[in-house]
Amino acid sequence: MQRTPPLMLLLLLCSMIATSALANSQATTVEWIDLLPEEDLRLLESIPPVDHEALSDDELAQDTAPSGLKPAQNSSAFEDEVANAVGVARQQAGERSWRDALVSTRVRSEFNNKRIRLAGYIVPIEYDQQQRVIEFFLVPYFGACIHVPPPPPNQIIYVKYPKGFHLQELFIPFWAEGTVVLETQENELGLSSYSMRDVALTEYQETATEESEYLN
Repeated sequence: MQRTPPLMLLLLLCSMIATSALANSQATTVEWIDLLPEEDLRLLESIPPVDHEALSDDELAQDTAPSGLKPAQNSSAFEDEVANAVGVARQQAGERSWRDALVSTRVRSEFNNKRIRLAGYIVPIEYDQQQRVIEFFLVPYFGACIHVPPPPPNQIIYVKYPKGFHLQELFIPFWAEGTVVLETQENELGLSSYSMRDVALTEYQETATEESEYLN
């Protein structure tokens, strides 16, 4: 029986290790909805729609998104009492509602230490002396945490970007590729349930062939 020379065995082993490392370093392209636990997704999908066409002009002027878990200001005392009773009963039964999903920090554990590629918008948190963004939140829609309320914490990703970059406009979307870590980061702009490390940024384009690395 012919034996494989030790050198060939070593080269074969190195090749296998390199192939495995390359496979593990390849990023998986995901969507924001993939980061939601199944129950949170189901609860968010159950949010009742608002029929704006049925509202008068005065009602439309007063129609605003609810803040936190407080009852609407134009609800009656009886309605408030019923709503509070239902809320207490749900909490005692351990039942969650769509309002809970709006502030949920629950995560998908399978994403821990997984390298992903995700498109989103930049919310600057910290700048260096050259006014380069070195810390930011990656969010699923423009204006989140700034012009409109933040999305749920499990729809916000905290990124530390030491080399920094100049962000020309907030409405420019980016592809962010990096390794996900399950950890919370809180800032006055929002709370994130995910972080991303070793991040590479590219300006978003409709097709992958048109992407260009964002170096400055």
